Amino acid sequence: MTVRRLATTGLLAVSALAAPAGLSAKSQTYVDVGAGLGYSTNPLLAFGDNTGSAFGRVSLYGYHGWSTERTATSLSAYVENNAYFRRYGNKQVFNLSANTTYAANEKVKLFGGLNFSGDIGGQLGSRYYGTPTGSVTPDPAIPSTIVIVDPNLYGLNQRQYTLSGNAGANIVLSPKDALTVTVGAQHLFVAQTNELDYTSYNTTVGYDRQINERMSVGGRLLVQYADYKFGRSIFEIGPQATVRARLSEQWDLNAAVGFVRTTQDFGIAGIDNSSSINLALDASLCRQLEYERICARAARRTQSSVIGSAPVSTTASLDYYRKLGAKDSIQGTASIARTGAYRLANVNGSSTFYTVSAAYDRLINDRLSGGVQAAWRKLSFSGPDPKTDIGGSVYLRYRLGDVR
Repeated sequence: MTVRRLATTGLLAVSALAAPAGLSAKSQTYVDVGAGLGYSTNPLLAFGDNTGSAFGRVSLYGYHGWSTERTATSLSAYVENNAYFRRYGNKQVFNLSANTTYAANEKVKLFGGLNFSGDIGGQLGSRYYGTPTGSVTPDPAIPSTIVIVDPNLYGLNQRQYTLSGNAGANIVLSPKDALTVTVGAQHLFVAQTNELDYTSYNTTVGYDRQINERMSVGGRLLVQYADYKFGRSIFEIGPQATVRARLSEQWDLNAAVGFVRTTQDFGIAGIDNSSSINLALDASLCRQLEYERICARAARRTQSSVIGSAPVSTTASLDYYRKLGAKDSIQGTASIARTGAYRLANVNGSSTFYTVSAAYDRLINDRLSGGVQAAWRKLSFSGPDPKTDIGGSVYLRYRLGDVR
């Protein structure tokens, strides 16, 4: 697709300019080819009773990362086809991502990223793929806020595409003071209709001051504007106080608390135009070891939604990974995403999405692995709810390129 080629080409060009000549680089490149069989009671979270189906799954995950003394860049792509034996036919999901960081000098670090994904029924949220520990990747701590999930997307039974990008700079002002500036944009569009499409633009300006070797405090300003069809728009602005703390050699805490003022303009309809002030909260507590990773995250604030409104939204998640031995590993995720009560065109609503998933993986040799995945997912609305999805699969995966 043209959008994918442009995104990848752009990041490659940026990375080529960023990498200084003469510096030795390290890199990692591989493609994981997967195939599996499974069953799901409601894979697309559709309404009705007769929603279950067995399926065959084929997937590709490709990764290329490289770094020098100043740069770190990664490109990744996940593509999956599910062939359901009844009712649904073939359904595809994908996620393309590119990220880069560049240390311009001792005081300035530049960073940026592009992402393009296609999802249906919230399938991507229960997949386990990605970069293993020790891979060549940009600093994962750069994003300034936690992404809030929009559960209204999962009840559409239509494919959704999201194209997003961000860029920014971290500037050291003094040995104890730093400034971070981030700008970004996101365009969401839905297959077979353009009435739900919208584009949002955001910027964050943050200041941090180091108190001691383990703690820094500061503040940041969040600004977001979302542009919808029919002249509708949502504008959000507000401050947050921030703290970053190294609780021990293994545990890190990041937290931000403040408020956001949200103004909703429903365009020519003029119905339910409103302005409100609400709590804005982000927090994460993470532990990372060579053999184990655990991270708890939570966020709460008003957030632009596919429904064309900005309800108070809450996302909380717990991610866990552990290497059991030289050949075995387990990982799991539990999360909840909720849009609070909203009023749109004289209609009240709310939605909540719950998910719990887990996977066990075992290396058969350096290139071949096998395992099992399972997931429980529930989507809840103000009115009738679709049937809960319970599913699982067994798979084999073969690696081309660099081995583990």
